Amino acid sequence: MDGVINVYKPAGMTSFACVSKVRRALGEKKAGHAGTLDPEASGVLPVCVGKGTKCVDEFLNMPKRYVGEVTFGFKSDTCDIWGEKIDSLDVNDERLVSLNEESVIKALKSFKGEIEQIPPDYAAVKIGGVPAYKLARQGKQFEMRSRKVTVYDIELKSFVKDEGRYPKAIIDIKCSRGTYIRSIFRDLGDALGVMGCMSALERTEYGFLKAEKGIKPDSIEALATVDLPYYTADFILKEHKKIVLDAKEEQKYRTGVKFSIADIESRVGGSVIDGEVLRVYTAKRVFLATASVSYDENGKCKLKNDKFFDCGEVMDFE
Repeated sequence: MDGVINVYKPAGMTSFACVSKVRRALGEKKAGHAGTLDPEASGVLPVCVGKGTKCVDEFLNMPKRYVGEVTFGFKSDTCDIWGEKIDSLDVNDERLVSLNEESVIKALKSFKGEIEQIPPDYAAVKIGGVPAYKLARQGKQFEMRSRKVTVYDIELKSFVKDEGRYPKAIIDIKCSRGTYIRSIFRDLGDALGVMGCMSALERTEYGFLKAEKGIKPDSIEALATVDLPYYTADFILKEHKKIVLDAKEEQKYRTGVKFSIADIESRVGGSVIDGEVLRVYTAKRVFLATASVSYDENGKCKLKNDKFFDCGEVMDFE
């Protein structure tokens, strides 16, 4: 198997443990995830297997969607309810009593678009080559720098305020890579003057992968013997234009012999710029490689190998 499996990671399991289960179930030596989910979070975890592991970087620029719950009234060192509480309000504090749906909706508007955010201290961001969460656990002092991220959409799904309990809100967020939902909820609580902590999180989308179609880790072993659904390596790279080589071109490509490609634009069905990466197929529908386009001083087009796949299982295409 060479591709990606849409795994639905349950809460309470690490991303590493999830990948290990998949690897053992399939008997695959190569397997890895694209984008860590916190242990207490659930949802889409792309697990790349076989030659599909060469596509992990392709996921980095894909948008993600989360549905998370924020509990107002206190904050913790990890910015979620599983950390150590460092400050709180009395549940009957006037600021919490007066908090309402309209004020949350209004505050959320400032989080849409390109924003600056500071990741939580307990994050995988590296400080001097060491993950921040390791330094935080050791009690070491360090400065976490802010970063620019993009929130494409953010919407309040529900707001609940029961007497004698901290108010909670369910928020739907579509965002770019590097976005920490815990940071958004922390900053939202601060903007409202009541503090806030993440209390639940589900990744509902990751690029073309949807949570409702995800496979739970415990189901993979049984499905592997029948019909485990997965996406082929070339499907992951479907945003790149494709080119099909004839038999002679394929032989030259496989042996590293340089050759020119005439009329490249008609063969790929559109304009091609210098340095653009293409999907390369053989006439027998084998996904051979990804390759970058280069033009010499005479305008001749050549292909420079990027990643070699040689996968016989490919997505359907005309």
